[in-house]
Amino acid sequence: MLAFFSLKTCHRIGAAIGWLSIMTPNRNRSVTEINIPLCFPELNAREQKKLIRHSLIETGKTFTEAGPMWKWDKDKLFKSIKKVHGEDLLKQALENKHGVILALPHLGNWELLSLYVSANYSSSSMYQKPKMEELETIIKQGRERLGASLVPADNVGVRAMLKALKNNEFVVILPDQEPNTGTGIFVPFFGLPAYSMTLVSRLAKKTQASVIIAYARRLASGEGYEIIFTDLPEMKDKLKAKELDDSVVYLNKEVEKTIRSVPEQYQWSYKRFRNQPLDENGQRIDYYNP
Repeated sequence: MLAFFSLKTCHRIGAAIGWLSIMTPNRNRSVTEINIPLCFPELNAREQKKLIRHSLIETGKTFTEAGPMWKWDKDKLFKSIKKVHGEDLLKQALENKHGVILALPHLGNWELLSLYVSANYSSSSMYQKPKMEELETIIKQGRERLGASLVPADNVGVRAMLKALKNNEFVVILPDQEPNTGTGIFVPFFGLPAYSMTLVSRLAKKTQASVIIAYARRLASGEGYEIIFTDLPEMKDKLKAKELDDSVVYLNKEVEKTIRSVPEQYQWSYKRFRNQPLDENGQRIDYYNP
């Protein structure tokens, strides 16, 4: 239904939903109210409250813009993209013939960015079935309709991504997604231990693929988006070590830097610090159930 409206109207509806979430108790608000003080201790209480409010409004827009992203035709969809920064980095990376890993944090409109990449380049993206089974067909068709190849978030999907990189194609990964137990490591993220995936580093090390961070920044008043691609110049040096820790630390640091450029558009309603390492007393901090 939302796909019948303009982007401006969708964002207005999303902002209204965001304001409603500010005013009423709900999970998104409670998690955001925990994450932002944890990650921005340098802000005073008033500044933190302002960021929380803006974040919940942007979260509402994330919800209402999904319909247009999955249903609009290509021409209408890409008219919402007002500017693309750094696309020359993609073309330069392809010249190396080792494929390109696009790291897309949960920042801005990652659905639009994935569609833009799949329409212009051969790409594969990891896919997890939604909790609401009724949405699976809509989401899967919406994401695949411009050429993306969706692969499962398991060993079969990893093999498919390795094949894509060896064919000098793109793979799209959300690097701030918490990995399955036993597949990640604890490294800093906004100064806190965060259970972080090693998949990007492992794929890059095995294939010598270039790693680029990207996001689609939401413009004010429903005017559209700007897409930004950013190179990671130190990644290849970090991958030379036997252990992957340095490269994962570096990737988290660069993702954090990207988020700080537009922090209100990050998905702070995600329990990023749910899993914590044991302390010296054999206990784990539970930030979300103190």
